[in-house]
Amino acid sequence: MVIDISTIASFFSGILSALGTAFSSFSSGVSSLQILLSQLPESQAVLISIGLIIIVAAFFALVMKSLRQEMIPAYIIAGLIIGPLVLGLVKNTILISVFAEIGIAFLLFVAGLEISISKLKETSLGSVLAGCFQIAIIGAATFFISQALGFSLITGIYLALILSFSSTILVIKLLADKYEVNTLHGRIIISILLIQDIVAIFALALLSKEFSSYFIFIALTKLVLMLSFAFILNKTVLKPLFKFSSKSPELLFIVAIAFLFLFAAFSYLLGFSIIIGSFIAGLALANLHYKTEIESKIRPLRDFFAIIFFVSLGMLLTSFNIIPIIIPFLIFLALVLIAKPLIIAFFVRIVGYKRRTSALTGFGLAQISEFSLILAFQGLLLGMLTQEIFTIVVLIAIVSMGLTPYFIKGSMTLYSKTIGSLWLLDKLPTFREKTRYKGEKKKTVLLIGCHRMGSIFLKKLKKYHHKILAVDFNPEIIKSLENKNISAIYGDISNTEILNHLPLKRLRVVISTIPRKEDNLLIIGYFKKFWPRIFIVVTAQNIDGALEMYKEKADYVMLPLITTAEMSVNMIKKLNKWQFRKLKKDHIKYLRELKKEI
Repeated sequence: MVIDISTIASFFSGILSALGTAFSSFSSGVSSLQILLSQLPESQAVLISIGLIIIVAAFFALVMKSLRQEMIPAYIIAGLIIGPLVLGLVKNTILISVFAEIGIAFLLFVAGLEISISKLKETSLGSVLAGCFQIAIIGAATFFISQALGFSLITGIYLALILSFSSTILVIKLLADKYEVNTLHGRIIISILLIQDIVAIFALALLSKEFSSYFIFIALTKLVLMLSFAFILNKTVLKPLFKFSSKSPELLFIVAIAFLFLFAAFSYLLGFSIIIGSFIAGLALANLHYKTEIESKIRPLRDFFAIIFFVSLGMLLTSFNIIPIIIPFLIFLALVLIAKPLIIAFFVRIVGYKRRTSALTGFGLAQISEFSLILAFQGLLLGMLTQEIFTIVVLIAIVSMGLTPYFIKGSMTLYSKTIGSLWLLDKLPTFREKTRYKGEKKKTVLLIGCHRMGSIFLKKLKKYHHKILAVDFNPEIIKSLENKNISAIYGDISNTEILNHLPLKRLRVVISTIPRKEDNLLIIGYFKKFWPRIFIVVTAQNIDGALEMYKEKADYVMLPLITTAEMSVNMIKKLNKWQFRKLKKDHIKYLRELKKEI
């Protein structure tokens, strides 16, 4: 067969011509849209601009979600596309910046709601020390590196703080998706994030053009004044006010919003940014009984304005010449991705936690925070940071947030190949995370997951308590079980090492109430391989999951949602109104008894 070179050349020429025509048409369309937007009245141009932001942000969010990535980088990329760097569709950046600041206000209001006194009490001394040492060491390292690179003093201070913080929104979302918020490493991570968030608020209040010892004193005095005012309102006015407002969901919503803007205005009058007042407003409401309902009602507003904030960050990138900033970018990225998680893991190990807990904690915090982006945003608007530094921070945010899920997944490998191999760390005691048994070691039932469904099994199998061994990753549940003389061990079942240390010789039944399919498949695989005679009961969230577990030779799969629906339908068909009243009364009594079990 003879290949005609001229035919191939003609083919590729046609493709290039078609691409050139398509690109020319696209450029012409973008130019026409730019002209159209510039000719619109300002009010309509703003509306169209916000519409473009949401449409493009939604598109990239869908792309990121399909790739199983996080949303924040998607919004920043959307800003890059519609901003002056690429298409230049949105011109009124000042108004967009105002919307972005409102978004930050809502973000910090909800962050303040999350920092309740009860959560601060749960924060262990070890977590506080690890968080403080991490901020100090990463901050100092960043500052000295920035000075060595020739950056100004104020730039060094900003960068030291920006690189020290980790993302509360991203990390808590990842923990919640994996049902690990109440695990030991989840609690340590949240404690460290709380410390970082409090430091970040002080940093936002103190950093300004007038940075001096006198200004710091005045700023701290004003901050104490605002906190005192919030405390007084919390103790006097807020409880009766919100108790009355809670009678109407609409009234509760508008009063909460009004309180947010009241403190935002107060903050502005004192010379602070409105976002400081927003955080303190949330802090004042954090211990009210209605905070969950307030948060749920404000969340849609927060999400809407937060999207505009993250998109506006991308729009503020006016130059993408990475060559001049490649060296500092790579150095600071290494600090965030390598130094920060290793330092956190080191200190968590030092204060008495196991290798696995230390690794999951450290590498779960290997990114910069939304607070870091807010600080960079504020620094750019105040003229304290250059466009190049702002670009470095945004790029670090995109890369580090995108890599976080993979870092968490490979945390043990990363830990073992770095500081985990140090002889000192291997010999340290784990006095904060001991494995303890109570009762006999001749166990016949292994119960994995003792909350919700697990508590029902414990109640029903009460007479067999001495034969049950419970495994859970919530330290409070383990402590409660031990107080009831039930053999219990703290552990994450996804770590197969824990299964190798359990007394399994006399075991007859394994019951897993945990909802994660991956963990249940691991349990099935382990026991069918090493202990095939044991009867395996696992839990699935949907029909496909149940069928997959049966395929892997599970003996029985529980489907709580389907079972509950079937039982409810049968009751509705059989019982009358009076019988339902008795059922309700008995159910409330049963739930209260069940609550006492754990």
